[in-house]
Amino acid sequence: MDTILTCAQMRAADKYTIEELGVPSLTLMERAGEAIADRAERALGLRGGKRVLAVCGGGNNGGDGFVAARLLAERGYTAEAYVLPGKNSPDCAAVRAKFKGKVHAALPQEKYDVVIDALFGTGFHGEPQGEAAAAIGWIEQSGAFVISADIPSGLDGDTGEAGLCVRACETVTIGEYKAGLLLGDGPDVCGEIVRADIGISLPADGYAVRFSAAELSHTFPPKKKNSHKGSYGRATILGGCLEMAGAALLSSRAALAAGAGYTRLACPRSLFPHCIGKYPELLLCPQPDALGRLAFDAEALARVCELSDCIAVGMGAGVSEELYKIVCYLSEHFRGPLVIDADALNALARYGTAPLRGRTNVVLTPHLKEFSRLAGCSVEEVRAGGMQIARQFAADLGVTLLLKSNTSIVTDGKRAALNTEGCPALARGGSGDVLAGILCAILARGVAPFEGAAAAAHLLGRAGVLAAEKSNEYSPLASDVIAHIPQAITQLMRGQA
Repeated sequence: MDTILTCAQMRAADKYTIEELGVPSLTLMERAGEAIADRAERALGLRGGKRVLAVCGGGNNGGDGFVAARLLAERGYTAEAYVLPGKNSPDCAAVRAKFKGKVHAALPQEKYDVVIDALFGTGFHGEPQGEAAAAIGWIEQSGAFVISADIPSGLDGDTGEAGLCVRACETVTIGEYKAGLLLGDGPDVCGEIVRADIGISLPADGYAVRFSAAELSHTFPPKKKNSHKGSYGRATILGGCLEMAGAALLSSRAALAAGAGYTRLACPRSLFPHCIGKYPELLLCPQPDALGRLAFDAEALARVCELSDCIAVGMGAGVSEELYKIVCYLSEHFRGPLVIDADALNALARYGTAPLRGRTNVVLTPHLKEFSRLAGCSVEEVRAGGMQIARQFAADLGVTLLLKSNTSIVTDGKRAALNTEGCPALARGGSGDVLAGILCAILARGVAPFEGAAAAAHLLGRAGVLAAEKSNEYSPLASDVIAHIPQAITQLMRGQA
């Protein structure tokens, strides 16, 4: 399990290690520089090169770069440095004085095999200006193998937002993973991320995590021989309309593949003829409708609740006040876990989220735009909010939130997990419907919402990777992803990937 920190949490850990545990800050800087030097030496060996330039700022991140350059020079490489004009931090000044190689006052014209980006650390926010912007531009045009010290310069360490930013071939993150490496633009600019443990201790609990497959494998335990279909839950998909009939079918097919003992599709009665025989294993429960969309009917919903251990609602249902009434009814009367997705989320955004308060086993599965509607802010504000906006929203409503993006955030307000499994093949219509079906099947078996959401996000991502490996990142359809759910589950059960 990887620990993922905000910038403030990382600074607190640094302070705790230095002030409470008595580890000198220069000792930590030497360790960080050594880790960066080791990775630079590895890159030089692979490229058959000898020339290194450390591009340093005046802060402690720049100090890490100077240490790396000094160590590489001691190992026989041609190591030079460029430093931004201005004042250096005390530690940066101390290690700079120990570096005896060439320090350029202007960006050099020479070519280098490896460039160490040590301009800015996690404390940087905003847009690089002046000499810093020029240095980033120079790094981008250098043609060298770029190693970023702790974080690519210009990347927001909390949110992963990047304007003018170094695009690294490799990032050596010091201590623990920072959220910005994994969120937003982080995965596109960090290259390979290598964690360097330099002996920084964490003073508290409650950090975000990234689960491995092995740590999620308990959500798919081996089946008992003395069991039956009722032992593995009754998953119900409640959604669909004439314009978007495929969404609920995709969710249903995903729930079947994800192992629910029973999977039931409760769809508008007008869709019923189109669903008969589509998947022979699927139970059908036609619902009252109006003009091809679900219509509120308390008696019909009571029957759905009676037949279900988990209900996922909203996929392809169309936004309407009738759908909102359905969500309100389920929130009040259904005691099992409730997955709210797609148009059900949009109905809550339009008519109000009050019915969710007090329900601890509700999981919301919005993408960024849907979440922005729920939270009453812009998508840009959601991105800028990072993990904190998601955690606060979940805490305020008392729900589990699975905020879908290239890196998804799972949080119940107290705990948070990031899911980085997946690939751009999932960036097309239907992926969210598949996720809702997987999640419904997992929760129907009695898995807790937080762990179930983390496992579902991992499985969708893994199935997407497997589908892309079979063809490419552009071609896989949502149905192709579903076809790879069994293999993804097999790998999860074995603790692989």
